[in-house]
Amino acid sequence: MQTNRRIFSTLRWKIALAYLVVIGLGFLIINISIMEIFEKDMIKSKKLAMQKYAIEVAQQISNMYSEGDPDIIFEIQEIADDIAQKEGEFTRILILNNKGVVDYDSYNVIGPEGLLKRNLIEDIPEIKEVLEGHQIDAKDIYIPGDSNSFKRVMYAYAPITHDEEGIIGAVIISTSLSSTEKLLSRTRNMLNLYSAIISISIIIISFIISSFITKPLNELTQGIQKMSQGHLDQRVNITGSKELRQLGQAFNIMSEKLENLDKARNEFVSNASHELKTPLSSMKILTESLLHMDIDDPAIYNEFLTDIDNEIDRLNAIITDLLSLVHMDDGDIYIQKDEVVVKDLILKSIKGVQILAEKRDIELTTTFSDEELVVDGDEMKLQQVIINIVDNAIKYTPDGGKVWIEVYKGLDSAIIKVTDTGIGIPKEDIQKIFDRFFRVDKARSRSTGGTGLGLSIAHKIVLLHDGNIHVTSKEGKGTTFYIELPLKA
Repeated sequence: MQTNRRIFSTLRWKIALAYLVVIGLGFLIINISIMEIFEKDMIKSKKLAMQKYAIEVAQQISNMYSEGDPDIIFEIQEIADDIAQKEGEFTRILILNNKGVVDYDSYNVIGPEGLLKRNLIEDIPEIKEVLEGHQIDAKDIYIPGDSNSFKRVMYAYAPITHDEEGIIGAVIISTSLSSTEKLLSRTRNMLNLYSAIISISIIIISFIISSFITKPLNELTQGIQKMSQGHLDQRVNITGSKELRQLGQAFNIMSEKLENLDKARNEFVSNASHELKTPLSSMKILTESLLHMDIDDPAIYNEFLTDIDNEIDRLNAIITDLLSLVHMDDGDIYIQKDEVVVKDLILKSIKGVQILAEKRDIELTTTFSDEELVVDGDEMKLQQVIINIVDNAIKYTPDGGKVWIEVYKGLDSAIIKVTDTGIGIPKEDIQKIFDRFFRVDKARSRSTGGTGLGLSIAHKIVLLHDGNIHVTSKEGKGTTFYIELPLKA
């Protein structure tokens, strides 16, 4: 029991861990995908905005730059501050002449006279293309920062054009993406935090749910273990999902069938032992009587030996019937099917029992509503069925009674109806009538020499012919057997 609990506790943890791995991988993939999409969208929006700002700045300062207005430095400073305020990022604006040399820098408020002149064409290849009139999209790059780190910045370019002079310079707007990076980092951290919380919650929930799954499985396992130890009366009460309830019902059905099968086996062994022991006991008593008798009378010896011979015949009949049933159960019996005329089958079958009926003044009659019915079957074995049924009817019918056989056509079968005016069968015994060694009146049947296997054999033979046999009866009034055999196509 403890071992089972440990096993299923481990199983619950494994289920929870499996959920964690699956969900963790799912969240990881989702988070990476979301962040990638979110980052691309933000950077794209930022690029479009910065590109728009660069074009607007180029248009706004075109005349001032062409005229050499010294106030241009204050203009681009104001524009840079305005963009920084809107975007939430540090922004720098550079004005270059048509040679690629920096004339103005919003980061440096002094005029052209005091500005260190730098040519950026070699440092920034895009400047040359801008000065040639090409449209260059904004781009983001990583540049060295403080403490051996890198920072992300974005550059946007636009040519400065004049109506009369053409392209007179270029605008470069550089903006830091630190705020964007921080926003992305916060978003990433929040996604990871929420994913972790959800994953832990799922582990707890899955652990609880797994207990509902493993509990019925544990109960089933315990039942199976007890059945393997020979306790076949195990039943389980499974609750939960439809599938688990069906599994529990299937187990209970299997357990009940195994228990019934075991009971039937024990009962069969007990009945067979008793049936075999009875003639052996009789023979032993008879032989011991012969051995201890001092009478030298041939007539008495002849009587005793005749009784012993009858018991041997009875023992042989029981063994023969048992072997027949074993062969039928194993599927070893061979059915040779031929055309069998039902009327001829009945007339041949009742010849042997006719004498028995006459001795007891029992009226045995036959009625054929259709004399041309033909079935596909083994005539010898079907005769055995008819003889067993009719013989039983005669044995259980009081002297002077009546047994009649009717043959008629059903929907797609030939029906042989055997009715008697005998003692009948109690209602609770009708379901057992085809069980091996079952007898309604045990004392009477043994006195008539029956083995208790005739109806079981008859039932098996009919089933082997794809037919059916059933019984109706009223206690004290009589019994009717219906034998249905498929008609030949």
